[in-house]
Amino acid sequence: MPATSDTPHWFVLNHIGTSLRDMARKAIDRFNSWQSTDLELFAPTYVVREEKDGAYRMRTVNLTFHYVFVRGTLSQLRLLCAQDNGFSFLLDRTSAFRYAIISDREMMNFKNIARAYHNCLPYFTLDDIDLEEGDLVEVINGAFPGLIGRYMPHHRSTSGDIVLHVYNNVGTIAFNVKATDVRVLEFSNKTTRANDQIDAFTPHLLKALRHYHAEEPLPSPLLAKLSIFCSRMETARLNNRKLNAKLQALLYTASTILGNRPSAHAARERYDHVKASLTNPWTIALISLLFSIADNNPVSSLPPLPSQSPDAAAGLSQGESKAPLSKSQQQIAAEYAYYLASPLPETASAAGNPPKNSLPK
Repeated sequence: MPATSDTPHWFVLNHIGTSLRDMARKAIDRFNSWQSTDLELFAPTYVVREEKDGAYRMRTVNLTFHYVFVRGTLSQLRLLCAQDNGFSFLLDRTSAFRYAIISDREMMNFKNIARAYHNCLPYFTLDDIDLEEGDLVEVINGAFPGLIGRYMPHHRSTSGDIVLHVYNNVGTIAFNVKATDVRVLEFSNKTTRANDQIDAFTPHLLKALRHYHAEEPLPSPLLAKLSIFCSRMETARLNNRKLNAKLQALLYTASTILGNRPSAHAARERYDHVKASLTNPWTIALISLLFSIADNNPVSSLPPLPSQSPDAAAGLSQGESKAPLSKSQQQIAAEYAYYLASPLPETASAAGNPPKNSLPK
């Protein structure tokens, strides 16, 4: 790959030091402030569950060990590595350029892989997820760690309390367990609130989409909601084709945000089989927006919202005013406005957008 000192690239660097990710970030921030540069750091991590003295905890681990990725020019990176900050070049002896570099497109693909590892939580806090009757869970932290049973709703339960229906050789026992973290082993097949769950999930997905668009990590509560929704609903079978089309669009977007490309691809194929049933223009507008951001396509290329289209204006009688937008329609309009005012991240546009997938008709 040809490169000059004035061409920005993703460089593969070693960074040796304690608290690798935080120290690397602080060093890059200090360098950018000192040199008035805009070096970009990518130090991927993921979460593991550890047990110590009978207690479990979450620990963040570096995905690529002591290797990190910094985007900048060769002259900038030479100056960075000349400082006493733990950075050093990784040499590529098979290349005439000498230093190991990665193209923007290759880095985009790698970020998708790293996102999947980062967003794979081993277990969830009860504050972040909604259990349903019949869910099979394992208690991780609390009074009975390791206890496995089916969740039973309890009208007096507060945050942190779950009721488990545990089977044994004698009979059944109900435990009112004080738990802080659980692992979902199997989702109940008694879900009857698909429509309500889809409507309730949409605002959370739109929040997560903003983080994805800005290339920011998802907060843990938001990550848990996306992960649980995808795990629970990707096996749901809905008789309503319109509702199913919307569900598959949500699953495609959420799986893309989480970096789960196989699940995203499967959801997109299911969507393509039922998308012709969509008739609500606001649902179509929502799905078009979701796909546009998930696929890194510009929102400016999307058709106008139903309330802004020439056809909608022409359909009004003289002196007739527009009907007020519903809460969900206002939210869709607000998201359109947000993305129209927020261009794509520079590195994504520099790498070239992936081909557009067909938007809903």
